[in-house]
Amino acid sequence: MVLVPFAAFATAFLVGAIGLWLVGKRTKISETMTKSGKAVHVDSPLGTIDVRPEAMLDPRLAEIPLYPGAMPENPGSAESISEVHIWNRTMEEISTSYWTPHSVQQVWEFYRQQLPDWLRNLDQAQGKELIRHETNCVRLVRVSRRGDRTVIETCIKPPEYPHVFESGS
Repeated sequence: MVLVPFAAFATAFLVGAIGLWLVGKRTKISETMTKSGKAVHVDSPLGTIDVRPEAMLDPRLAEIPLYPGAMPENPGSAESISEVHIWNRTMEEISTSYWTPHSVQQVWEFYRQQLPDWLRNLDQAQGKELIRHETNCVRLVRVSRRGDRTVIETCIKPPEYPHVFESGS
């Protein structure tokens, strides 16, 4: 009786490891160069992932104010489009990012002033976020620290983007 939980765990672990190995073995990754940079396609038994750079900025991202003096993290492309296709569901994210040597607090205050009606996401695991729900998407501004610079990400996310709570500051 004492060995039953151990045997169940070992069996589940073995089945999971074999399943992951089979998925990994059947996954194919391809890269192509475009005018705006490298595009990546991942094809697996679970679905596909496509990431491609774009030369033009989506108008929904272009409407978001840019922090004064912020520089693009990837000067070769205006934005990146990520598409995930799993079973019969497609999720798309459009994003771009900038950097500045200014502090997170200084950049955050700028966006709080420029976008006063945007909601604040209290889940700050990836940085401070301001979110605006729209008819078929969520627009997002994320401010975080990476090394010696503050990174500003602007994104168009699926409408069900999680962890949104209204808050004061």
